[in-house]
Amino acid sequence: MSLSNCEAEQSTHEKEICVGAHVSISGSFAHAVTIAQSYGCECMQIFTKNPRTWHAKYIEPSLAAAFHEACGHVSPVSFPVFAHGSYLANPASSKLAHIEKSIPSIVTEIMRCETLHIPYLVLHCGHGHDESLSLASNRVVSCLVEAYSHVQEHPDHDHHYPVMILLENAPGDTNSVGSTFEELATIIDGISNAGFSKHIGVCFDTCHAHVAGYSLSTESDVRSVCDEFFSVIEHQRLCLIHLNDAEYPCGSGRDRHLPPGKGQIGNLGLATLLNHPSFRNLPFICEVPIPDSKNGQALIQSVKELCARKE
Repeated sequence: MSLSNCEAEQSTHEKEICVGAHVSISGSFAHAVTIAQSYGCECMQIFTKNPRTWHAKYIEPSLAAAFHEACGHVSPVSFPVFAHGSYLANPASSKLAHIEKSIPSIVTEIMRCETLHIPYLVLHCGHGHDESLSLASNRVVSCLVEAYSHVQEHPDHDHHYPVMILLENAPGDTNSVGSTFEELATIIDGISNAGFSKHIGVCFDTCHAHVAGYSLSTESDVRSVCDEFFSVIEHQRLCLIHLNDAEYPCGSGRDRHLPPGKGQIGNLGLATLLNHPSFRNLPFICEVPIPDSKNGQALIQSVKELCARKE
């Protein structure tokens, strides 16, 4: 999806915040839509495969068609769908064997998104090892550029359904790449300079930002972080917010999600972010376990209540 399309999709939500959740595809891709709707979601995120294995089961055409139909019932524009990439892919790795697995894994993820007509794939930059963050960031650029090049040459590539990778900010754990906004900006610039500017964006995870050292717990914190973020990353690059509270304190580097308002960030910070002019028109996805429909409905309702709070 081009940046202009991303902006157009965002503009459809000017009057109301778009809130959703990560939903299991257990049962089928189409069933995930039904589950999301039962929660009251206005957008959703899924894995297109088991994120903890390299293997990807073939998507039967009938399953893809059923998913297209299910999404069509709520309109793809008014019901944005995002996919989250594998936890195993590590574009920043200095280990050749891992890169040789990560590139085809990312290609497969992109192709599966094309099959399902999902325009966005959220991806972690990964972890470097014994080398500098600069070298690790360069490897992320090289890995993603090579992956996109392979997609364009793939015999099953469908140019009618281009996929934008959304780089997710990292939580600041050891050797993680993309924990700072400057690192993300450098990677985006590298990929853009290689000719893939229209295929790269950002997913901002609130928990990751907070534990990486970007405090989001007060109104002034949120405004300061927003100013810092957009000083190095173009507004139109930001296409999704992962709205997660943090179990551990700011700067801890410990990534553990809690439901919005239940952690170290708290209601005030998240309400301020939800209502910030630069974030308000974006889709918000909550990434916490949802055991049943009742809990899903309560989660979405709690975010709606935060939306109603004024800064």
